[in-house]
Amino acid sequence: MLFLFEEKPIEVDDKVLISSLTFTIEQNEHVAIVGSNGVGKSTLLNNIHINEDIDTALMEQDLSSYSNYDVLSYVMLSYPDLSSLRNDLSDEFSLNRYIELDGFTFENHIITEGKKLGLTESHFNQKISTLSGGEQTKVAFLKLKMTQASLLLIDEPTNHMDSEMKAWLINAFKHEKRAILYVSHDKAFLNNTPDSIIKLTKDGGKKYYGKYDEFKRQIDIEEQTQATLFEKHEREKKAIEETIKKYKEWYHSAAQKASVRDPKAQKKLSKLARKFKSKEKQLNKELIDHNNLNPDKEEQSYSIQHHSFRSRYLVNFKDVTLSFGDNIILDNINLYIERNQNVIIEGANGSGKSSIIKLILNTLVPTTGEIYVHPELKIGYFSQDFNNLNMNRSVLEEISTIPEMNETDARTILASFGFDKSMITATVNSLSMGEKCRLQFVKLYFSNPHLLILDEPTNYFDLEMQEKIIKLIKSFQGSILIVSHDQDFKALIKGQVWTIRDKTLIHENMIVNQSINVDEIKHELENLEQYTDKRNRETEF
Repeated sequence: MLFLFEEKPIEVDDKVLISSLTFTIEQNEHVAIVGSNGVGKSTLLNNIHINEDIDTALMEQDLSSYSNYDVLSYVMLSYPDLSSLRNDLSDEFSLNRYIELDGFTFENHIITEGKKLGLTESHFNQKISTLSGGEQTKVAFLKLKMTQASLLLIDEPTNHMDSEMKAWLINAFKHEKRAILYVSHDKAFLNNTPDSIIKLTKDGGKKYYGKYDEFKRQIDIEEQTQATLFEKHEREKKAIEETIKKYKEWYHSAAQKASVRDPKAQKKLSKLARKFKSKEKQLNKELIDHNNLNPDKEEQSYSIQHHSFRSRYLVNFKDVTLSFGDNIILDNINLYIERNQNVIIEGANGSGKSSIIKLILNTLVPTTGEIYVHPELKIGYFSQDFNNLNMNRSVLEEISTIPEMNETDARTILASFGFDKSMITATVNSLSMGEKCRLQFVKLYFSNPHLLILDEPTNYFDLEMQEKIIKLIKSFQGSILIVSHDQDFKALIKGQVWTIRDKTLIHENMIVNQSINVDEIKHELENLEQYTDKRNRETEF
């Protein structure tokens, strides 16, 4: 056994998230953590990281504090002694000591490993602040990999990663001999990497051996068993209620007939009272068990959308090129988004997917070409930086800013998205990353936009919330533009697939796979016309 986490509560800011948690991690075991947003997954990783009894390394998610570091300097922080010497190689003593400790060998090793991640040598001279989200994730993982820690802690490693990078990461996990404890909501990743999965709830955690499909099968069996028990408790509860009703009737009847001076009548009355109390106590226990077993009810459907937008075209790009200096990002792009159309944009990290969104939002201006956005178009943009949320408002106040949203509807909708009574009064800033994403989606979706733009919407949603989001997207009455690397998520959304490749946009579902022979088509049409004339003449007779 490498690590034992025994009967400890998980707390943040004096708030208990998980009452008691016990689990073990074996030597070289890869353990995934799943659970609802806000249950304490990231807090658990941080608590383990600060535990001095075991050597851990935690992959950083936010690299904003390293914005002025170049990539190589940031990764070299994995070797504190070398990093300190490297800061002043102009000093002869520092340079000699750096050489003695094989500092330049470590630099070459870092660059070699970085190339396996898809980084180039030029990346190592770039500032962290100039990297895309996916590139920053690669760099953070590279730094983690370079440490000597015996337990690696990773929070959402696949966020911002394209399919090629995910494939590399799966392979890296399979070849990693050290223990890994990580949080993930990516089904494909969870079906390839863990030896076991821990499901966290507010009451604790339970460990399941196997990958995601096996884990899900076990969960389904447990839920079916729970549903069967619930139905049994329902029947027992009704039977007890009927018995209590009868005892009440007997008791009142006996009380009216019993004489104060008749010991037998009083004894019978006392016996009835005891039975009545016993059955009430039994019912109370049944009600407690009933509430604990109660399976989730069918999700309530909310639809307050009422679109009056009637224009066919929402957005149109004509011969659009985007470049920064000599660096061409997008070249001669032509596209249009129609009313009630779903579009999924695919492409490798850095290919220009987010640039298309920024061009639509007018936060970027094309170098050449024209972009038409309908002047009455209302856009809801789900971003990774939460610019459309006021961090100082309460959750309820933030949702109440939606036009035509009354407090009753706001409370009901928030409850269906996992925001209980205690959470709706909390400030937005106090929410976890996943909870902020959930709140942002609710605000955008119910604000009744004509075009909903979702940039990597599943990055921080738990698995249960992903299913809810998919249902809402399918029932959305407007147009949707989605950027995502999540293959399972995209497979459930019907829409056109646009792929950015070699700086241009390919409408893959519109490609004609066979060449068209015009003469052959004309000949077939002539034959069809002759056949039709013949059939018409035969019909006349």
